[in-house]
Amino acid sequence: MQVISNNIRQMRTANDQEKLQQQIKEKAYQLRTYKASIPMNYEVFKQLITYYAQEILVQRSVNAQYTIDRHNGPIIKQLYLYFTNNPECAWNLNAGLVFGGKIGCGKSVLMMAYLNLSNEYSRRRTTMVHSKTLAGLIKQKGMEFYEKRPLFIDELGREESEVKDFGNVIKPVIDLFALRYEAGSRTYATTNFNFDGLEKFYTAFIRSRMEEMMTLVHMPGESRRLKNQVKTK
Repeated sequence: MQVISNNIRQMRTANDQEKLQQQIKEKAYQLRTYKASIPMNYEVFKQLITYYAQEILVQRSVNAQYTIDRHNGPIIKQLYLYFTNNPECAWNLNAGLVFGGKIGCGKSVLMMAYLNLSNEYSRRRTTMVHSKTLAGLIKQKGMEFYEKRPLFIDELGREESEVKDFGNVIKPVIDLFALRYEAGSRTYATTNFNFDGLEKFYTAFIRSRMEEMMTLVHMPGESRRLKNQVKTK
């Protein structure tokens, strides 16, 4: 594990994207061989969250280093308690999570990094979809495919509320949440809205079920996204 930790620190200081990508490929196998049965302390958890978050940034061709700071640090600590099923966690250990906050504040990167880590060390994998593609995927694979499996929906509330399927008007997210509530399926999401805002999209009926299915966690801070500057002489 010390070897992995040292390489992660080296990766964080690298500026060359190709080098970062190569390092990620080399470490993937080592991380997969690190068994879930080995107790994981908080420092190792933070290193792995950083690793998976950095991997996402590289995939997006973002030339920036993922950092843990006063905004995301407390949430990452709670994620560790949640991941280790620690009763000291402030969140419901038996419910899913929805990260809410401003555009670009890091919700999706952190949630996806956590789920990638969790997938690596658990027997059940979480299916990840963007809300705008969910209706098409349901049409293609059927509602039953997404009814019971662990599911992450990115940008909840950004999809079309109604779509046509062979002339029939359907509300895919509303129908899906109703089914997943009855099945007790674990659901994760990110959103720019709170539950009051989501109620406008999904009705009070579904909002009440969302509140029971997921703990809403507010992600503080402003946008972390880079802004390209024009260089002048």
